[in-house]
Amino acid sequence: MHPNSLALYITSLLWLNLIDAKIGYFWHITDLHYDPFHNSPEFHKGCRHNRANVEHNHRNGRHRDHTCDSSWPLIQSAAALMAERHPDTLEFVLWTGDILSSSMEHLSEEIKLEAVRNVTDILSRTFSSQFVFPALGHNDPPPSRKLVDMWMQWLPTEALQTFETGGYYTIEQSHSKLRIIVLNSVLWAGGAARTDGPHRGRAQWEWLEHVLSKARRKSEMVYLVAHAGPGVEERHNAGSASAAGGGELTPTANARLLHVIRAFSDVIAGQFYGHRHADTFRLIYSEGRPVSWALLAPSLTPRGSGSISNPGLRLYKFDSNTGKVLDYTQYYLDISNTRGELHWAIEYNLTQYYGLREISATSLETLAERIRNHNDRTLFTKYLSALRVRHTPDISECDGACVHVLDYTQYYLDISNTRGELHWAIEYNLTQYYGLREISATSLETLAERIRNHNDRTLFTKYLSALRVRHTPDISECDGACVHVHYCSITRADYHDFRACVRNPASALASRAPHTSAAVILYAILIIISS
Repeated sequence: MHPNSLALYITSLLWLNLIDAKIGYFWHITDLHYDPFHNSPEFHKGCRHNRANVEHNHRNGRHRDHTCDSSWPLIQSAAALMAERHPDTLEFVLWTGDILSSSMEHLSEEIKLEAVRNVTDILSRTFSSQFVFPALGHNDPPPSRKLVDMWMQWLPTEALQTFETGGYYTIEQSHSKLRIIVLNSVLWAGGAARTDGPHRGRAQWEWLEHVLSKARRKSEMVYLVAHAGPGVEERHNAGSASAAGGGELTPTANARLLHVIRAFSDVIAGQFYGHRHADTFRLIYSEGRPVSWALLAPSLTPRGSGSISNPGLRLYKFDSNTGKVLDYTQYYLDISNTRGELHWAIEYNLTQYYGLREISATSLETLAERIRNHNDRTLFTKYLSALRVRHTPDISECDGACVHVLDYTQYYLDISNTRGELHWAIEYNLTQYYGLREISATSLETLAERIRNHNDRTLFTKYLSALRVRHTPDISECDGACVHVHYCSITRADYHDFRACVRNPASALASRAPHTSAAVILYAILIIISS
């Protein structure tokens, strides 16, 4: 074929792809941790904490306290922001659990359900023309008829049946080849797995593999959605009681989920989780090759366990025909601003922030390697900033053993402003923020490699800013040892492999990817270790 003819042919194919692509958007909101008693008279205009089963009341400003869970005005401001953005092209909303504050743990089911109803009502009013797909977190009421009655406006009959019995369901899109699978990760976590979870947990495994097999037969692409996903939280000992009891998957469940994801990586177009209160991502490997990726969204609550961040919201851009994730924009709210306003802003766009050409496992792996680069802390600093949604980290606490990566379009709310207003803004757009051409396992792998780069800390700094939703990080606190721990969390999803990696930094730093026999996830944006 003549060179000019070949060029014309390729150009025509590209234009056809653009024409065929149907661009849509969806929101991902997670970990609201709504505290209905926040700023109430009975708690002296403060919030209630529950530490070691001892209640503590804490005086706080209207919205500007990183030790308090979400107030009602904060939730209202988030709903208002989401209503303003892309209302005509918004396809659906992913709502991945931990709706309620942990301070409500010992309250009655009636009080908890009423709080869930309040949040459900505001989301129903905000998204009157879209479906909201909720997933249960470990702080939420268990599946029940009352929850079914609340959420039947969004879920079809078949989905409601499996939700009532086990808290999981699937959504089959009639207008596209995209299927959404919503899992109940609580059934695979420590507490439930030992009590009421064994039978229902086994049923969920059988159901999941059946639905994935059906999707493969029908040539569908799948989004996996849950509160907690696979992998290690580096602030905890992998598989420890504290980790598993806090909603983490048990070692057995973690290993099995990795196996399922690898087995069906050809039909899984993306994974979306919350739980960690951090802006990060994961890469899943099979025989040393990244085959799937997961994006973890930061929490709406500014309160965290062992670390804090600004409130964040994420808006995804995707091809609604194929399910391919194209980018995301991260919004954040800086609660440390002195004006007291709730003013949301764009934190970053994923591809621009990290200079990614696409969102894929390969691009994120490369980003992780760049972040780990001990000779340049710029990228690691950037990564830490994103990790806690611009809640500034002290990078000096994170050495070479600590570093790791991630990105998207994220909204944020600066709760530290002094005016007391709730003003949400775009924090960033995923593909622009990290310079990605697409969101795929390959592009995310490349991004991860870039973030791990020890010779350039610029991208890691950018990542840190996003990690805490613009709660500015101090990158000087993360040295080489800190970078290494982050890297182990990124590349070792298996609990045993993670511990071995931490014990042996030399071998981990010498290789870009784990041994082909290990089932691993690359954490593309990791959480800075906190004491």
